[in-house]
Amino acid sequence: MLLVGTTHGLWDLDTGDSFLDGQAVTALAADADGWCVLLDGRVVVRLDSGNTVELGALPEPDGQSLAVLADGTVVVGRTGARLAVVSPDSKVVDVSAFEAVPGRDSWENPANPTPDTRTMAAGPRRWWVNVHVGGVWWSDDAGQTWQGAIEPEADVHEVRTDADGHVAVAAAVGFGWSSDDGESWSWTTDGLQVSYLRAVALAGDAALVSASDGPFTNSGAVYRARIGSSFVRCQAGLPDRFEGNVDSGNLDAAAGRAAIGFDDRVYLSEDEGRTWRVAAVLPAPVSAVRFGPT
Repeated sequence: MLLVGTTHGLWDLDTGDSFLDGQAVTALAADADGWCVLLDGRVVVRLDSGNTVELGALPEPDGQSLAVLADGTVVVGRTGARLAVVSPDSKVVDVSAFEAVPGRDSWENPANPTPDTRTMAAGPRRWWVNVHVGGVWWSDDAGQTWQGAIEPEADVHEVRTDADGHVAVAAAVGFGWSSDDGESWSWTTDGLQVSYLRAVALAGDAALVSASDGPFTNSGAVYRARIGSSFVRCQAGLPDRFEGNVDSGNLDAAAGRAAIGFDDRVYLSEDEGRTWRVAAVLPAPVSAVRFGPT
């Protein structure tokens, strides 16, 4: 299943089905049981066989990112670098321990008045939180305690992880990765014509990133690499350049497939990013693309 969220609904490009017509999709997260969707920055729903069940709602429309932890806990990242758990009885409970991590008084966001909880990722052992701009943090006890993984100076825009303990980040300083669940890190810009990265996707031992010359670019691009090797620009079937950044949440890969969401279009690759085609032109701008369970 390839789900694509837009500012006016949700599409499954593998079946052609559409859901949540007229509602803005802020973020998508998949687990073994299905999909969770953050709508309008506020409402969390579960998508079940084409039907939606509301799980809970934030008091304000300030949700920015979404994750489902290994135990099924649904969490929302909010403005101000805050986290909230959506409990089984639909209550929304703040993760107070995250508001006490060291150094957060010095976090500054160049684009907004307060730091963003830009992206999150959940692996079998650790929950990862990317603050813009406040570094990358992880917890292995559902948010009761936190450890810093990457300093704020790296200016991370997306964090991703997988079931094998790989973690990757797209940052203003390049591509960072860990093969041991964040215990050690490597960094590279090899093969990249520019080092400002906004999105990253993992698929086994491969990674895709979106790269450009800065936040206000008109020359965005996507690159692929085996982790540890030099990046190669993805070109066949893609525009000569994207008129902006392929943003966080708009790049994904799984099982040899890859997808890019940009403006109202979705580009799909069936050969690990070597060649691409336009898979859909949607009636609204794309806000998220994710492969996941059927």
